[in-house]
Amino acid sequence: MSTDPDPDPDPGDDRAADVDALWRILASRRDHRHFHPTPVPRETIERLLAVFAVAPSVGLSQPWHVTVVEDRGVREAVHAGFRAVRAAEAERFDVERRELYNSLRLEGILQAPVGLVVSHVPPTDPVLGTTSVPAATEYSVVAAITLLWLAVTAEGLGMGWVSLVDPDHLSESVPLPEGARPLAYLCLGHPALDLKEPLLQTLGWDRRSPLPVDWI
Repeated sequence: MSTDPDPDPDPGDDRAADVDALWRILASRRDHRHFHPTPVPRETIERLLAVFAVAPSVGLSQPWHVTVVEDRGVREAVHAGFRAVRAAEAERFDVERRELYNSLRLEGILQAPVGLVVSHVPPTDPVLGTTSVPAATEYSVVAAITLLWLAVTAEGLGMGWVSLVDPDHLSESVPLPEGARPLAYLCLGHPALDLKEPLLQTLGWDRRSPLPVDWI
């Protein structure tokens, strides 16, 4: 029997496993609106928020702030603002489309045990890389949220981005640092539905389209 140590594993095997895992997470990420009330442990939330420590930002500006919302009263105030925006948006659609719209669940503000307000904090000093695109600092916040969404999915949790909120109302409902502008209200919790495809696709609102690509 040989006593030689086992050869080093092929690093390509680990890389292939990482690639497969990443694509599974990308493919399974969903915008969740239905949640179980089971609490999310604080250590889990803190682990997820560590994503911001590795997220890219233009000029290494890190122009973000996160407010964790667990208080029921605050979530109710946010939900009141959501209802007002939803009612206004419904009027944008014709009668048939509006009927389907009114049947859709578009948020989980009161169901999800945790809300995350992710805000853009404008840097006070000039930021490298923003001379021609000042909004790149806001893009950085959105990019970080995308990484957070993937981390949430990897943890077996669900997250939903509530776009039907007025930033000014959100600023009034949730205590934020001076100068912070909320870009997203995110519902976080244990998903109540196992979504094999985007919910809006399942319910017949729209379908994914092929990516338009030009090669030049």
